[in-house]
Amino acid sequence: MVYSFSSKIVVMIIVAMLFLMGGSVYASSLKVGTGGTSGNYYAMGNDISSYCKGSLAEGDDLQIFESGASVDNINGMKNKKFSAGFIQEDVLQYYSKQDPRGINGNRMKIISGLHMEVLYLLIPKGYEPEGNLLSSFSSMFEDDEPLSLDVLEGQSIAASGGAVVSAEALSFFTGVKYDVVPYKGKTPTNMPILLVGGQSYAPVEKLLTTGQYNLVSLDGDTIQRGAPFYTKLNVTYTIDGANYKASTVGVRALLVGKSFRKEDRNTSMLGLASCIYESLADLADDPDTNPNWQSVYELNDGSQQTNWPYFPIN
Repeated sequence: MVYSFSSKIVVMIIVAMLFLMGGSVYASSLKVGTGGTSGNYYAMGNDISSYCKGSLAEGDDLQIFESGASVDNINGMKNKKFSAGFIQEDVLQYYSKQDPRGINGNRMKIISGLHMEVLYLLIPKGYEPEGNLLSSFSSMFEDDEPLSLDVLEGQSIAASGGAVVSAEALSFFTGVKYDVVPYKGKTPTNMPILLVGGQSYAPVEKLLTTGQYNLVSLDGDTIQRGAPFYTKLNVTYTIDGANYKASTVGVRALLVGKSFRKEDRNTSMLGLASCIYESLADLADDPDTNPNWQSVYELNDGSQQTNWPYFPIN
């Protein structure tokens, strides 16, 4: 197709007018990294899309993507694969210490706080730690006393998936040095295991059902002194009529978005933050949304916030 000189002038004038009016010639996509398609993050991402797609700046589109969860999402935001992502707070805080220039409250802000993810420590029955610590491990099962993380100094801790970074973060913030051993597939039976998941977490129940592991209480007060974003929690599992109770800590899952230097580029993030806040009651009550929204509503109602910067709610 051949355009005349006058036609080109008209097109240039239209583009210039759109620019001056604050319009955009091309629609942009707000790409959100979640987690695996069978997980909570992916389901909650689609819930947000259903409720809040229309809250973005005119012409912007909200797209939900499967991902490897927290670590994949935070790296995806750094390399421009994602505009936003679901990230556990311990991962966010830990990575910010490793890369303060690339990951900080100016570059990334919280769109919404979400539910709690629980840290579970399971220790194989009959486990013999390295060094002269066996009496410490034995007594904690007899007296049901919380485990001081100091007992794990110099030991090896198994973790899988996102729990690997959570184990590294816990070591970093408490100052207790142990080796984190990543694993896939079969669960190790010769070392403590750290799992991270919801308050009803199938992998924990599966290990307890084998009868080969103890669910251990953690000293939440000491952990909080190292990093106040950890929250003390109590969990209970009933296996074949027997109750397994433990006091432990949790961290909040967060929906985090990129914060741009030009304020007008943050319009969609601000709209999304406001929409989620205003829709929490409906998201919690809707029978078709993820069950974690009830927890999000309760945490929000209790005004529980982290010290990481938030996108302001209009």
